[in-house]
Amino acid sequence: LPGTQTFYLYRLLGLTNDATKTAITEAYKRTLVKHHPDNYPGASDIIKLTQHAFEVLGNTETRRIYDMFCKYILYNSDTTVAPKRQAYVYPKPQWVVQKNDIVYVMDVSLRNLYHGKKTTVVTRDISVEVDLVKGMADGQRVTFAGKGLNIPGQTPGDLIVIINRVDYPFYKQLSAGDLQCEVEVDHKMAQSGGDICIRHPSGNIINLELLPGEIPSPGYQKVLSKMGQMSSDKTNTGDLFVKFTIYFPHANVTI
Repeated sequence: LPGTQTFYLYRLLGLTNDATKTAITEAYKRTLVKHHPDNYPGASDIIKLTQHAFEVLGNTETRRIYDMFCKYILYNSDTTVAPKRQAYVYPKPQWVVQKNDIVYVMDVSLRNLYHGKKTTVVTRDISVEVDLVKGMADGQRVTFAGKGLNIPGQTPGDLIVIINRVDYPFYKQLSAGDLQCEVEVDHKMAQSGGDICIRHPSGNIINLELLPGEIPSPGYQKVLSKMGQMSSDKTNTGDLFVKFTIYFPHANVTI
């Protein structure tokens, strides 16, 4: 990963991001010897971190995902959507070390972000209550100072909770507070109009009236103003975009 800073687990072993598998194994062994309790009293926490680093970096697949996690999530050096979603695979059982910080990725449904919710995070020996404020964004962070790793002689780290929005069925979030859902109608309704019902992430049912010929072609979007998600500072509410596909039952084709 050229052009990026050295990620923490590599630094812990005295390596760079492009280290070979052999170099990782050798560095792991050297670090264990260096911090052996006979040579370094009270080093149990450092040994645990070293073992964690080797478990992640010593396996080709977990290393690949860890690199993606650091690149696309921790350091935000690239905002490409697809790699970002894949990068969230790494932190299971949902913690990874960055310096002395613990990073916890919390899966949150769009509905809970819409309403807001208080939930408890438990990682290692730490339990904190996270206040999911109505309108929080995907990728937003909540930091609990001093709740990370506490290694003797070092400044205690933080617990950093990163919001990973899980899309609500039929919905996805667009930029800002705008939401989009996709609705399938048959070709007769597209031509003649009619009523359809949509369940909103709020839990309410929206009765949507379609006028004859209102859907001119597949992909048409009807905009419901201020029916999206409220911003976390409560100053703005996004729109809801209803995107239509048209089903032709005789041909068994949806376009």
